[in-house]
Amino acid sequence: MPYRSTIRGTRSRSALAFALAVVAVLVPATVSSASPWTSVDPEPAATPRIVGGTVLPNNSTAPYTVAIQTQFAEGTFGGCSGTVIGPQHVLTAAHCFVRDNVAALAQNIRVGVGQHEIVSPEGRAAVTVLPVGTVRIHPLYNSATFTDDVAVLTLIQPIDFSTGRVAPLPLAPVGTLLPSNSQVRVTGFGASSATANDFGTLRAVDTRSEFSSLCGTDAPAVMLCTFRSGHAACEGDSGGTATIQRGGQLIGVTNTAVRDCAAGLNLFANVAAPEIRTFIDAAVAEIDVPAVQIPIAPRGGRAVRVSGTTRAGRTVTCLRGTWTGDKNRYRYRFLRFKGDRAQTTADRRKRTYRLRRDDRGWRISCAVEASNVGGSGIALGRTLRRVR
Repeated sequence: MPYRSTIRGTRSRSALAFALAVVAVLVPATVSSASPWTSVDPEPAATPRIVGGTVLPNNSTAPYTVAIQTQFAEGTFGGCSGTVIGPQHVLTAAHCFVRDNVAALAQNIRVGVGQHEIVSPEGRAAVTVLPVGTVRIHPLYNSATFTDDVAVLTLIQPIDFSTGRVAPLPLAPVGTLLPSNSQVRVTGFGASSATANDFGTLRAVDTRSEFSSLCGTDAPAVMLCTFRSGHAACEGDSGGTATIQRGGQLIGVTNTAVRDCAAGLNLFANVAAPEIRTFIDAAVAEIDVPAVQIPIAPRGGRAVRVSGTTRAGRTVTCLRGTWTGDKNRYRYRFLRFKGDRAQTTADRRKRTYRLRRDDRGWRISCAVEASNVGGSGIALGRTLRRVR
C-alpha cells in the first residue's frame, strides 16, 4: 500500500528547497576520474565522502552498498556506488556507464564488495573484486533529464553472502509513495566535495524527502528528491543507496546533486515506480525489456496553482496544469503555511476548497497527485497566496 501523509505540524521547507532548485544546476554525481584499485597511490588520512554524513567504521550497517569502477579509455576511470539486490545483481545509475552516448563494456567494469574503504593498501587488499558479465541500462534513460537513470549489473559469479560482509537489500514495494519530510538514509563511496577526488570510503548521511516537483523535475513519479542543507550525496555516490525504514528497504538510486554538494539537494530514481521497477525486475530475470513494454508514468505538474479569490468564505480551485501520460488519474490536496507550520487537507478527487475564517493569515497552495500504471507522483503549486 502507498504511504500517505498529512504533514500536519511538520516544518515547512518547500519554499527554501524551491528557491535552491531555481538557481542550482543539477549535475551527475560521478567522479570524472579515479585510479584503478590495484595501483592507486596511498592517500592521506580519510576525509568525509558524503557531505555532512558519517564515515562508517565497517560495512556492517550498509553491507549492501558497493564500490564500482569503470574504465572508459586508457587511463580514464569513473567511480560510482551501487546496491546489491541479489547474489549476482547490483543496481546502480545508468550515467555511470555512458559517456558521449557510448556505453562502457562489461569487461571494463568491476565491483568491489565486502569492504568499507578502498583507499588504504589494507583496504584494497581486503576488498573482493568481482567481474561483470552484463550491463543493462534502462531503455528510456535520458542523459539530459536524468529520468530512468538506472542500470543493473549481472556479475559473472555469485556473491558469497555466508561471510556476513555483504548482504542484499530488499526493494520498497511497488507503489510506495514517499511523503514529504520523510527520513531517507543515503550511503555511498563518493567524494567529500564537488572539487575533491577522494573516492573510496563508505559514508552515510540522513536527509529528508521533498516534493520532487520543486526540485527541478517534471517527472515526480519516477524521481525522488531530498533536501537538507549541508547533508547530501556527492560525486562518486551516483548509483548508491537511498533507504527508508532505517535502512530496511531500498527506495532510490542516487542520480544527481547540485553543483555545490553542500547545498543539500539530491535527486534519485524511484525504484517503487513501475516505470523503473519493470526494468529492474526484467534485468534480474536476465531479460532485455524493450522500451515499448515499459509503462510510462505521468509527466508535468509545473503549472499547479490555486485559482480564485483567497478570502475567507470564498471557494478556490486547484488548477493541475498540463500533464502527459496514459489514462492519468488525479487527486488534490490544499496546503496551508504559516512560519514553520504546515497543514494539509486529505487527498480527494474534488479540486475545490472553501476557505474558512481560521485560514486567514495563512498562505495557501495546492498539490496534485497524478497516477497511472507507470507510477504516482505529487506536484506542488509553486506560488503561495495569503488568505484574507
